[in-house]
Amino acid sequence: MGIKQDTTAITAASEAHMSSYIAVLTSNDFKTSADRGAKMATYYLPTVFFFMGGQRMELSGQSNYASLISGTLDKVEGLPGVRGQRVDAISENSAIVWLLLESHGVEISNVYFFRRLEDGTEGFEGGIFDGEAWLLKQLAKE
Repeated sequence: MGIKQDTTAITAASEAHMSSYIAVLTSNDFKTSADRGAKMATYYLPTVFFFMGGQRMELSGQSNYASLISGTLDKVEGLPGVRGQRVDAISENSAIVWLLLESHGVEISNVYFFRRLEDGTEGFEGGIFDGEAWLLKQLAKE
C-alpha cells in the first residue's frame, strides 16, 4: 500500500488547464492556424515526450509545438468540437487528461499527461496524440 496523496490541487489545476486549452482550440478569435498553434504551444512544458503512430518522440521548444499543432489544424481544415474530457489525478503532481473531439462527423480522442514541476511550473508533459493521425487517415489527408 502506497502513501496517500492529496490530489485535490492537481485535479483542479489540470481541469483548469484543459478548459483553457479547449477554449483556445475552439475559439474563433484566431485568424490563422499558426496564431492558434502558437497560443496552444504555451500549454506545454519546455520538453515533452509523446507517442504517435506507435513511435515515442521528443519535442522541445514552443515554436516546434506550434508548427506541429498548426500543421495538423491546416490538414484537418476546421475546428473540432469538444465532446468531453476527463481528468484522473495520479499523484500530487501529475494527472492524465482525456479529451474527446469531433471533426467532420468523426470522434477522436487524445490523452495528455499534465505535470506540476518542482519549481511550480505546470503544463502538458506529453501525451498520446494518435487521434489526429487517425482522423487524417480517415480524411485521406496524410
